[in-house]
Amino acid sequence: MHFPFPDSLRASRWTPSLSLACLCLSPALDAAPLSLADEIVSAPSVESTTVADMALYGSKLEVVDRQQIERAGPSADITRVLQMYVPGLFVVPKNGPFDYGTYSLLGGRNDDTLILLDGVRLNNRLYGGIYLDTLPTTAVERIEVLKGGQGLLFGTQAVSGVINIVTRSAHSRQTAGEVNLGLDTFKGRSGDTRVEKVVQNGLGDLGLMAYVSHNRSDGYQPFRDRDMTDTVSDKRRSYNVNVFGGKAVQALGDASRLELFYQYADADLDFARPTSNRHTTNDRVQQIATATFQQSLGEDFSWFAKTHINDWDTRYTRVYNLEGGGTRTLNHNDYWGFTDWGAQLEGKARLAGGHELVFGNDNQWYKGQDDVLIIDNDKAESHALYAQLRPRIDALPDWHPSLGVRREEMSGGEGATVWMLTSLYDLSERLKLRGQFGTAFKLPTAEQLFVNEPGDEMGNRDLKPERSRNAELGLDYTGSLFDQPWSGSMTLFRREITDLITLAGDQWVNGNGEIEVRGVEANGQWQFGRNWQVSADATRNLVDSRDGVTVNNVPHFFARVRLGYQDDLWGVGVASRYVGSMMSAQGDDYGHYAVLDGDAFRYLDGAHQHRLSLLLENLLDRDYATGRTSNGLRQVDYLGRPRTAELRYTFTF
Repeated sequence: MHFPFPDSLRASRWTPSLSLACLCLSPALDAAPLSLADEIVSAPSVESTTVADMALYGSKLEVVDRQQIERAGPSADITRVLQMYVPGLFVVPKNGPFDYGTYSLLGGRNDDTLILLDGVRLNNRLYGGIYLDTLPTTAVERIEVLKGGQGLLFGTQAVSGVINIVTRSAHSRQTAGEVNLGLDTFKGRSGDTRVEKVVQNGLGDLGLMAYVSHNRSDGYQPFRDRDMTDTVSDKRRSYNVNVFGGKAVQALGDASRLELFYQYADADLDFARPTSNRHTTNDRVQQIATATFQQSLGEDFSWFAKTHINDWDTRYTRVYNLEGGGTRTLNHNDYWGFTDWGAQLEGKARLAGGHELVFGNDNQWYKGQDDVLIIDNDKAESHALYAQLRPRIDALPDWHPSLGVRREEMSGGEGATVWMLTSLYDLSERLKLRGQFGTAFKLPTAEQLFVNEPGDEMGNRDLKPERSRNAELGLDYTGSLFDQPWSGSMTLFRREITDLITLAGDQWVNGNGEIEVRGVEANGQWQFGRNWQVSADATRNLVDSRDGVTVNNVPHFFARVRLGYQDDLWGVGVASRYVGSMMSAQGDDYGHYAVLDGDAFRYLDGAHQHRLSLLLENLLDRDYATGRTSNGLRQVDYLGRPRTAELRYTFTF
């Protein structure tokens, strides 16, 4: 039984992308027998191959599969999954699950990495932040991490890479799904369920998937006792996150399909403070909706049109205890939020001689309001045109190059033009040389342009876009070591940043001169015996400064190693992560820690319908800093989650 998608989507030009995805997901496929009796087998959608295609032309792609996501623990959010499994990506949640985090990919800052949900931008252009604190993993099929500057196809903020969160789709003609229930040692409770079915209607196959999740915890104390003032009464950081959503995929004849996605999240999130805190919360509602239509017109042309809306509404409350007794309400249900709209049109054409041309138009509109941080202009928009040529050179059949250009204009600020060259060369069947060179950009946010808080933060309407030149060069090897499967890769990277956007006192300015970020990332994995596997990765970042301006909160060195055993019914693993020196915006040196984690699972039946999973985070109960903040007297550490045990039961039907 097949989705009635066009034969052209199954044609040879899509095969490399599908093969790459299968290669990345092979550990999950090896873990359990795969039955196709009730499954829908379909080619990937035209739009969903955008990220994977770049790996065929020289960009480095990492994929986290569903099996890895499930082993990240019952309270795992996207941040936790990324922290555990992506080589070269530094991730640390500020105060545990469902909180803001610090991200660094190839020496980048937080907002140098673009976050996508099914290709839809989650970074907000008004405030520039990465907001993943209300995204559970219930409906996530895989996470794709595309490394290096990717401004050509994805626009502003794709300076050091792109993280694309891909949601699940229905595949079974029988009603199928799963139920998960979890507990942790900080009174955390989690539960989620997903159900799916493919039905036939007058238009073709219709795949339906729905899910709901609940995560709640009292949380842990994220500051040392000595770092909190005596007036703090709320010492823990709790959360309560409830999500429901659904996805529909309708085949329209043999050449088209329509995808609709919607997610609603309602979250109460504590904001921990080391001074005077009685009650500080963000009560948030976030709604994300997307619609994608795609069509293949014969063997040589396909296209898609996508539109989306990302609506984020938060009510902020902050109540302080006074030293002499009583309380002071600084904020009561004060609103801050934004709405992003977007529309994208992209086509892919096969030209004479086997060349391929990708071209498109990308449009974004933004609107925000903040009752706490005063911004004079609460609207912005950007519009872009881009094109990429992927030539086929018959004289060099093992060389797969591409070149492209993008022009983006933004209201209230200067636009930017970027270009990109990529190359993948098959030195042999097992060894590949890849590289990319080009430019990227980051447009100033509405906050940086229009904020009006005298004495604290003032916008600058004359800010220029931050520009960078990026170069990555890498080797990938797949082969055997002692007759066992082994793979490894190494990447050298360099980024030169001009017009760095930074605060000088209370004024947003473009920094003078050029800031250079360079480094090396290496990773490998080896399967020995039938059931054992070891993997490791390490990244070294070197960051320059000029006139006191530099890139902050980037680890100088970090590394991970994981050892695991798995057979048909059970598995166990242990992992260690090390973080070296980090420098805060205030010039404080922090980091310098190693954390040990463990996980295990056991199927309770031969049909793999019932499973118990255990996660042990921070086994040695290490006290370590995830960031720095002020308690009114001095800078103090945010603390990572202490030793935590999480148990989950899964029923699959």
